[in-house]
Amino acid sequence: MSTIAARRPLTLAEREEISRGLAEGLQQKRIASRIGRDPSVVCREIARHGHRENYRAATANRDAAYGRSRPKQRKLTRLPRLRESVLAGLRRAWSPDQIAGRLRREHGYHDPDRVISHEAVYTQPKIL
Repeated sequence: MSTIAARRPLTLAEREEISRGLAEGLQQKRIASRIGRDPSVVCREIARHGHRENYRAATANRDAAYGRSRPKQRKLTRLPRLRESVLAGLRRAWSPDQIAGRLRREHGYHDPDRVISHEAVYTQPKIL
């Protein structure tokens, strides 16, 4: 029988230890062992919040708290250009899969504000 650990957010103290470890030039695996976390957790944390050069514990903590807050505004509500692109596809009678694929092909993953998943198109309220 395997046990799955519950996901728990990093604390400010852990983020400060990550910041100190980066300032010391430590490898991510070493930082992870210092705070008792999996190396992948530390790797994602650093990548999400400024990479090695710009990581700041307080800023990362604030941004992470904001990211966990609910309710979030839907992507098509807060991004009018994306909403117009989706509406244009729907007017052409494209499926949500076709719309999502077309946007991904046109904009790639380098501009997350210009792509959307087909599930997000399906689950949007009547704003469309």
